[in-house]
Amino acid sequence: MARAEERWSIASRVFAVQLVAVIVLSGCLTLALWLVSRQSADDTAARLSLGISTTLARDPFVIAEVQAPDPSAKLEPYALRIVGSTGVDFVTIMDTSGTRYTHPDRSQIGGQFLGTIDRALEGKSLTETYTGTLGPSVRAVVPVMQGGKVIAIVSAGVTVQRVLASLAPRIPFVIGAAVLLVALGTVGAFIARRSLSRVTGSMRPGELSRMVGYYESVLHSVREGLILTDDRGRVVLYNDEAADLLGLPPSVNDRPPSSVSELGLPPTIAALIESRDRIVEESHLAGDRVLLVNQEPASPTGSRPGAALGSLTTLRDLTEVQRLSGELESVRTLSEALRSQTHEYANRLHTVVSLIELGRTREAIELIAQETETSQSLADDLVGASSEPALAALLLGKVAQAAERGVHLRLALEDELAASVLTTSELVSVIGNLVDNAVDAASGSAAPTVWVRLATDEDRAVVELVVTDSGGGIDPGSVGKIFTRGFTTKPAGLSGRGFGLAVVRDILSRRGGRVTVESTGVEGTRFVADWPTVDVVTR
Repeated sequence: MARAEERWSIASRVFAVQLVAVIVLSGCLTLALWLVSRQSADDTAARLSLGISTTLARDPFVIAEVQAPDPSAKLEPYALRIVGSTGVDFVTIMDTSGTRYTHPDRSQIGGQFLGTIDRALEGKSLTETYTGTLGPSVRAVVPVMQGGKVIAIVSAGVTVQRVLASLAPRIPFVIGAAVLLVALGTVGAFIARRSLSRVTGSMRPGELSRMVGYYESVLHSVREGLILTDDRGRVVLYNDEAADLLGLPPSVNDRPPSSVSELGLPPTIAALIESRDRIVEESHLAGDRVLLVNQEPASPTGSRPGAALGSLTTLRDLTEVQRLSGELESVRTLSEALRSQTHEYANRLHTVVSLIELGRTREAIELIAQETETSQSLADDLVGASSEPALAALLLGKVAQAAERGVHLRLALEDELAASVLTTSELVSVIGNLVDNAVDAASGSAAPTVWVRLATDEDRAVVELVVTDSGGGIDPGSVGKIFTRGFTTKPAGLSGRGFGLAVVRDILSRRGGRVTVESTGVEGTRFVADWPTVDVVTR
């Protein structure tokens, strides 16, 4: 039996249960209908008996004859005529002691009436079902009154057998109603089975239970945030990782659908989920995290095109990746600057060695003194403007790197910059990327120049960086895309391009700063970045 049940799909089990329920319900309704019909027949028989008994009790002929010397002589034929013409099975007229004057069976005349006459002796009528000489019958007992005194009693009745016989015409209706109920219930159960079969795929309960268990396990163990919304944009499900990334309460299976506003999601992610648009690899901030977001419409298998159930949003934490990318970018920037500086110093050293070999010692000493004075002056300016040695080293290297490419890098640094919220690696990454882009843009211009201004804006309590180049500007159609990860207007190298500005944007956004671009056409491009000072954060 257990094996047979295991072979039944969920839809088949539901169909069997519904069919049994329909049959049982139909049987109960049929029984109820039969009982109602039986009660209706009993009531009809009682009303008929009471009506005839009351009529006879008030009949002057009956009143007169019950007081005659021989009441049975005329009342017996009269009672038989009433029985033959009214549909009752007996009419019994008796004295106040219950002795019969009339009866369908003449041998019973003079015998004692079988029934209740107490209420009749009190002058009241009654109806009852009682077993008499003709078997069980529905009867009425009514007093015959004269001058306020009971002088006799009349009883008329219909046997239960006749009552049951009167139900025969109703039996086909009852059976037909039962068959109709079973037929309609069977059709309904079959339709429900078809619908359930489409939903469950004719899966057995064990299979469905295992599948749900697997899905639950995957949902809560996968290290990627998942958010599922319905066709009305309400969040119906999210996993543990999504709750952790977005600061949501723990996910509960029976949680009702929630609107995005109720969950308190970050504004950009909330707008994205509500839009239900297809999104591929977009970076969004959620508190101090950088999340990579993808979103796709969720459609049922085999559905028609466009029949979306909602959307599925996936979230990946890029915070650590961004931090490592920033540090790697800082190292790359510094290494490039040091390489250029090393190359420049190597050229100068070769020049000095050559002058010495030619015996022109004075010119070699003058060259060394000139280069030392220029480098020392620039180094003093950079070190005096910033307490970050790495920043000074970066800018010194960038000057040499720009000069190597024929670009004049002009620096304007405030004497004492305020301490900012950026770490050393973040500061190197932000400035290095913006300067690198500016040098790339300016290298092909007529008078290649890059201007870098770094100062503290005390009114806004921010450190402001302005990088301007003499390049040809940015295409207006690309201005809105330049901070998108992977977007570039330059040929991609072996390591790829289109990540520097995205890193700058993510670092500053995470630290409460911002970066904007002002394209000035053929006169170049200006990037403006700012980030809070330490005083703002510690207040």
